[in-house]
Amino acid sequence: MAMHLIISQAWQFVASLCEFSEEITHLHSRYNGEYLRAFKASFCMRHVSIFILTCTICYIFYDEDLLPRFSCVINLTLLFLCNLLGWLCGLQGPTPATISEITEKRHLNVAHGLAWSYYVGYLKFVLPALKVSVERFNEENNNLLKSSNTCRLHLLIPLSCRIYGDLKEIDANIKFVKEIPPLYIDRAGIKGRVFKNNVYRILDEDHRPYYCIVEYATPLASLYEMSDVASAAFSKDDRIEQAKLFCRTLKDILENSLQCPNVFRLVIYDDCPKGEAYSEHLLSREILKHLKQQQSEEYDLSI
Repeated sequence: MAMHLIISQAWQFVASLCEFSEEITHLHSRYNGEYLRAFKASFCMRHVSIFILTCTICYIFYDEDLLPRFSCVINLTLLFLCNLLGWLCGLQGPTPATISEITEKRHLNVAHGLAWSYYVGYLKFVLPALKVSVERFNEENNNLLKSSNTCRLHLLIPLSCRIYGDLKEIDANIKFVKEIPPLYIDRAGIKGRVFKNNVYRILDEDHRPYYCIVEYATPLASLYEMSDVASAAFSKDDRIEQAKLFCRTLKDILENSLQCPNVFRLVIYDDCPKGEAYSEHLLSREILKHLKQQQSEEYDLSI
């Protein structure tokens, strides 16, 4: 059995050698011209350690007279079982170079980077200051918004990644009302950089008004435009997949952020449903659904 494990690990070693030869062609673009970094990315040191350990054990206890004579079928079966055992023990996992290549080809790093950039460059500043901004807004506008303790920024995330300058363009039941007091921060060499948020009025089916702070998650615009650029090699399916990955990543970031507790709401919706007509009031209904759910949660907590 140990001999078959050696053969299995040997094939893995040969595959890593082939991968190393491929990574050498990307030596300057990926590894800054360093052969050692390319070698480490192509080989999993755990594979090499197991291979050396198994060879050592076989060498110490090797006795040709004790080796069983198996048929070809049994040898292949044992080799398969060794590969399966190696996979279950995590010995057949992809190397760092393979993971990097998969990530690059499937654009898996795009959404992750956009979500983090959106948080560290915008949400990390705006969300913690939202309560104070809403308090100032309510003082000037007869408490138009709900309590500053429960008011949230509603981030719109359409899976199509198509966003509009004015929400009224997409849904007549949504109308811009007013800006809340802006936030000024010195950032990236810009003195007093302005961060603004808008209050919108949302009408339900009975034309009753609801007021909330709403805006699109702006990185979606980048995903949408990438699918229109041929050199980006970014298909419509890639865009939808990245939009979902962006949602999951952003949600994880915000839920684990100590600076942004209960001050956001991700409004994720499919604005390109298959097999059914597009509703002109889809967006307002989605926002209202979140507002009513939020009211229900607040009511339950107050009991």
